[in-house]
Amino acid sequence: MLELIGVTTLEDSLRCAKEGGIVCMTGIVGNKWSFDNFAPMDAIPTAVCLTSYAGEVEDFMATPLQELCDQVEAGQLHVQIGKVFHLDEIVEAHRLMESNKAGGKIVVLP
Repeated sequence: MLELIGVTTLEDSLRCAKEGGIVCMTGIVGNKWSFDNFAPMDAIPTAVCLTSYAGEVEDFMATPLQELCDQVEAGQLHVQIGKVFHLDEIVEAHRLMESNKAGGKIVVLP
């Protein structure tokens, strides 16, 4: 799970992660940089991993995005698609995401 809001929603994201899941905090959109009170043993569920990413533009640009796209196109890298929505169906897409019943990635087309 990619946590873009930050500490204001991190504990909720951790609770939503399934056993064996990984939560990566990479954003501080919530405009809060630290917890008031943080008890890791309470906040991080058993068998859930918490990590962070704070890379720079250069790090992102070094990602072999085209190579990954080529692998998907060639059928070498499988991405499970749960459901495809159009932008005007974004509310339904969000509801499906919150229900944890997508069965794969949710795709939203413009």
